[in-house]
Amino acid sequence: MPCPEVVTGAMARRRSVFVQLVVFASVGAAFNVLYGLLYLVLREQLSAQPANALALILSTIAGTFGHRYITFGVRGTDRTVQHQALGLALLGFSLAVTAGSLWLLDAVVAQPTRQQELVVLIATNLGTGLVRFFLFRLAMVGQRGAAHADDTTGLEPSSTRPRP
Repeated sequence: MPCPEVVTGAMARRRSVFVQLVVFASVGAAFNVLYGLLYLVLREQLSAQPANALALILSTIAGTFGHRYITFGVRGTDRTVQHQALGLALLGFSLAVTAGSLWLLDAVVAQPTRQQELVVLIATNLGTGLVRFFLFRLAMVGQRGAAHADDTTGLEPSSTRPRP
């Protein structure tokens, strides 16, 4: 008969961070779809750059609300403005990093292909996504203290999971 797994506080926190990261990625994917749809709708009336900028800003604001509620379990309006400002600052950070990575690719490769550009953008977006996750987690979970960090996965807590 196999021994039941003993879950320590550290293991539960690691599992919690992993679950949050998966939820964060899923929520982010949903808001990327929203971004694409907004872009297509806005593109009917605006040129590409303004449509892109407006779609990015609106989907970032909506995505930050989604991450507050679903990923990190933040309820109410406390610190909403600070979280939205962080989300928009991180959008600026992501744009700077992706633009810089494309510039670097162009400096290193004489005629980069669209596939090379896409690979660079995917890699940099994965990196900036991790930065966004950990900074959002710090801002949204850190304020409530480590004692509640295990309960902020955006999922209902398990009745079998040990409590601190």
